[in-house]
Amino acid sequence: MIRLNEHQRRLWELAWPAITGNISQTLLNLVDMMIVGHLGTLALAAVGLAGQVSWFMMPIMIAISTGTLALVARFVGARDEASAILTLEQSLYLSFLLGVPVTLFGWFFGDDILRIMGAKPDVISLGYGYIRVLFAFYPIRFAGFTAFSALRGAGDTKTPMKLGILMNAVNGVLDYLLVFGKLGFPRLEAVGAAWASGIGITTSFLIGLYLLWSGRLVLHFRPSWSFHPDMARRILRIGIPAMIERGIFSFYNFLYMSIVTRFGTVPLAAHQVGLRVESIAYMPAFGFNVATSALVGQSLGEGKPEKAERITYEALKMVGLFMAVMAFILIAFPRYLVMPFVSPTDPNRLDVVRLAAVYLTIVGISEIPLGWLFVLSGALRGAGDTKTPMYITAVSKPLFRLIPAYILGFGVTIGGIHIGGLGVVAAWVAMSLETFTTAGLFWWAFKRGGWKSVKV
Repeated sequence: MIRLNEHQRRLWELAWPAITGNISQTLLNLVDMMIVGHLGTLALAAVGLAGQVSWFMMPIMIAISTGTLALVARFVGARDEASAILTLEQSLYLSFLLGVPVTLFGWFFGDDILRIMGAKPDVISLGYGYIRVLFAFYPIRFAGFTAFSALRGAGDTKTPMKLGILMNAVNGVLDYLLVFGKLGFPRLEAVGAAWASGIGITTSFLIGLYLLWSGRLVLHFRPSWSFHPDMARRILRIGIPAMIERGIFSFYNFLYMSIVTRFGTVPLAAHQVGLRVESIAYMPAFGFNVATSALVGQSLGEGKPEKAERITYEALKMVGLFMAVMAFILIAFPRYLVMPFVSPTDPNRLDVVRLAAVYLTIVGISEIPLGWLFVLSGALRGAGDTKTPMYITAVSKPLFRLIPAYILGFGVTIGGIHIGGLGVVAAWVAMSLETFTTAGLFWWAFKRGGWKSVKV
C-alpha cells in the first residue's frame, strides 16, 4: 500500500475530484465525437473546428476564473470568509456580463472565423450552425465556470465534480436523442450536439446556484445585488494578464489550426480525433493544476511560502508518475484508441485512423513535461502571478511551435530550390517539442521565486 505524506495526501484529496470531473467531461467529448463521427468525415471536421472556435473565447472566461480562484484561496487561507464570499458574488456578475458579447460575436462572426481558418464552404455551413447554438449559452457557461473556480479555491473540488458529471450525463443522453432523432425528438444531426451541450451546462449551473444559495457548501452565496468596484478591480488585476495570456495562446492556436486545416479535410479530421483522445490523457495534469493552485494560494494566505514551494515539488513528482502511464498507453495502443471515432462506412476511415495514430504517438512523447507544465503554471497562477505565464506563452508558442510547424510542414525555398515539407506530421512534431521548451521556461520562472511576494 502506498503511503502519502501530508502534502501528497492533501494534493490527492483536491486532485482526484478534479480529475474525475474532467475525465467525465472528456469522455463526454469523446462520445460526442463518436456520435458525430457516424454522420461522416464532414460532420467530424466541422464540429471539431467549430469547437476550436468556441475555445478561442476561453481567455475571457479565464480572466474572471483565475482571479477568483487566487483571491478566494488567499482569503480562505487567511480565514477571511466574508471577503471570499464577496469575491464569489462579484465574479458571478462579471462573468455573466462578459458572456453576452461573446454570444453576439458567435452569432454574427462565427462563419467569418471558420472562413479565415481556411475551412471549405461545406465545413463552414455545418460548423456555423453548431456555433450559433453553442454560443447562445456562453453567459451561463462563464458564470458556472467561475463558480466552480471559487469552490476549488476554497478547497472544494467534489461539488464541481458532481455537478460536472450531472452536466455530462444530461449532455450525453441528449446527444443521442437530438443528433439521431430518437424517442420522438427531432433529428438535428450535428447541431443537436450543440443543443445537448447548452442544456447540460444550464442544468448544472442552476443546481449549483441553488446549492450556493442554500448554504450547503463551503462558500455561501448571499447576494447584495450591488457592484463593488474595488473587489472587481482586484479580480481583474490578477485575471487580465491571464486573459491576455490565454488570448495570445488562443490566437497562436488559431494560427496553428489554420496551418493544420490547410493540409486538407482528412488530416484535419485525424487531428480532431487525436486531440480528443489525448484530452483524456492530460486529465491527471489538470487535476494537479487545480490542486496546486488552491494549495499554493492558501499557503501564501497563511503566510507560508516555503509550504507552497514544498507542495509544488510534491505535485511535480505525483503528476510525473501519472503522465508516464498516460504516455505509455498513447504510444503503445494508438490505433485502438482512435478507431471507435471513425465510422466503418467512411471511405476515408483508414487514412484518418493511420494519421490519428501517428498524432498520438508523437504527443505521447511529451506527456510528462506537459504534466509538469500544468503543475508549475498552476502554482504561479494560484500565487496570483499571472504575468509570468503571459510572457512565456508570448515567446514560446511562435518560436517553438508555429514557425517550425509552417516551415517543416509546407517546406522552404532556399536559393531557388524548394525543399518539400513533411505535411501535418511536422506540425505535430513541432507541437510536441514546444511542450518541452515551455515546461523548461516555467521551471526557470518557478525557481526564481518571484511568485512568493506577489500581492493580490
